[in-house]
Amino acid sequence: MSESPNAAALSPAEAAHMLLWLRDMGADEALSDTPVNRFAEQPPQAAPAPVQARATPRPGASAGPSSSSPSPSSPAPVRRAAEGEASIEEIHAAARAATSLADLVAALERFDAHPLRRTASKLCFAEETPGARVLVLADRPRSEEDRAGKVFADKNAALLERMLAAIGLGEAMNAPVSCLSFLPWRPPGNRPPIEYECRLILPFAERAIQLMKPQLILAFGGLAGQWLAGGAESIQRQRGSWLAAGDIPLLSTFHPEALLKSPALKKLAWHDLLAFRARLESLS
Repeated sequence: MSESPNAAALSPAEAAHMLLWLRDMGADEALSDTPVNRFAEQPPQAAPAPVQARATPRPGASAGPSSSSPSPSSPAPVRRAAEGEASIEEIHAAARAATSLADLVAALERFDAHPLRRTASKLCFAEETPGARVLVLADRPRSEEDRAGKVFADKNAALLERMLAAIGLGEAMNAPVSCLSFLPWRPPGNRPPIEYECRLILPFAERAIQLMKPQLILAFGGLAGQWLAGGAESIQRQRGSWLAAGDIPLLSTFHPEALLKSPALKKLAWHDLLAFRARLESLS
């Protein structure tokens, strides 16, 4: 029988090509330090022990418990937090009681139960400017942010700076803003996060906004508006309408990454920026 092509020896060039293909498909995170040979034969497993049949009581026999009767099945054990590992309830309580962003960061660094913490490279959470009127809110880190540990990084940060300057915001305009990422860790392969991952982090984002106390929030991407302000899941449906995160007005627009990939969206984003500037000027 001929050898399977998947198990055949590959040249270095072929192996490199396959690794690049896997990366493009989103498999860009190593989950183990030790390689696993999926083609190796598995060792034989012992057959399961036969289940002992329950004895049928004889007519007239006592209905009491029999030594041969199996004990009633017990519920599956609930996983307890390992020593030194805080439970989800404890972490959420710490987030809600935090008195500073430093307290929130400390709680996030203890949040071992969050699945994204195990795969991301760096924490990308908050960059505060005391007294800033505007909070720029990102939905989640991308590859650039994950490497830099920032809310916006590389080409995304460069485009964001130009967008803010166009409406009179940013360091160059002497009107600095604060930045926050709703999700502080990058999902593997830059995939969209799942509901469970968002729900686990919600108390942190809510408390961070309470601590920063902005007058307005400019959200990039639809995730923050969806979870913090009850907006539509799609950014195309969410943008253009004012929402509220608690009692703070929030307007969503396209993330710089989306604008770089689809320049045709810049016209819509410009309308959103003009609406945000008008609202900000009305508060002056």
